[in-house]
Amino acid sequence: MDITTLLQSIPEAEEYRIFLLVEGGAQSPEEFQTFYAVHSSDLYSLFLHPQLADARNYGPWLFAVDDREKLPKYMADTPGIAGVIISSRYPDSLAAQLSYGCTMIRPDNTTALIRFYTRHVISLLAQCDKQEWHTFLFQDIVQWWVPSEEAWRQIIIKPSTVENAKDRTLSLDEEIWQKIADKPAISTVLTQWQKMPASRHFPPCAQRDMVIKALDKAQIAGMADGVDSKLYALYYLNGGKKVLESEEMQISLRNVSEGKVSLVQILTHHAAR
Repeated sequence: MDITTLLQSIPEAEEYRIFLLVEGGAQSPEEFQTFYAVHSSDLYSLFLHPQLADARNYGPWLFAVDDREKLPKYMADTPGIAGVIISSRYPDSLAAQLSYGCTMIRPDNTTALIRFYTRHVISLLAQCDKQEWHTFLFQDIVQWWVPSEEAWRQIIIKPSTVENAKDRTLSLDEEIWQKIADKPAISTVLTQWQKMPASRHFPPCAQRDMVIKALDKAQIAGMADGVDSKLYALYYLNGGKKVLESEEMQISLRNVSEGKVSLVQILTHHAAR
């Protein structure tokens, strides 16, 4: 993944620190323990709430980069990087600040544990400048970069407009929650695909976008919502794009969309040839 623009955009001033936001769960327990042993003095968990202590190794961590010259190597060698943050805050202070993003209050007043740093979520939260929590969540953060399919992209953080903000809790109204919450089909396909080897070639934060694209392709191909749509998406994601877009398959897919045959039957027949 291209990091050229990211590297060129990092401020030179010494007051700014570079942090990698790393998901521990992207590594095996053994790999993470090795990673932690080497970098423990530079790692700060965002799971600070006592109830999250048991999940700490699988959750998000701030990795403070002590030497910007090492950044390209760290980004190439470290699995599960979900973000690059440039901030003037000290590591422990920034970790405490971002820890509030891990839990959100839904419109029905229930609590949700959220990967708030994924591209689609953090991009939405960064626009909520009229919310009190926005003031605290993005305080002293000058840049936030997230991975896409081909390159790292900087999200736009709106300047907070709330004066004398006091509440750090991320309480979401219905409009914001509906934008953040995935449709069931997206969650289902993403969960299934992440269990398959093909997904490991792509960063976690890009996988959701790829699932949405695959489901859109299924809709364009005429697949009904449900089993056929999800199966089409999974087949597409696992390298079946060329097969699905072939002239012969297009004829078969029309029969599926007309209810004459199921996609399972079509793909089973193709695999048996």
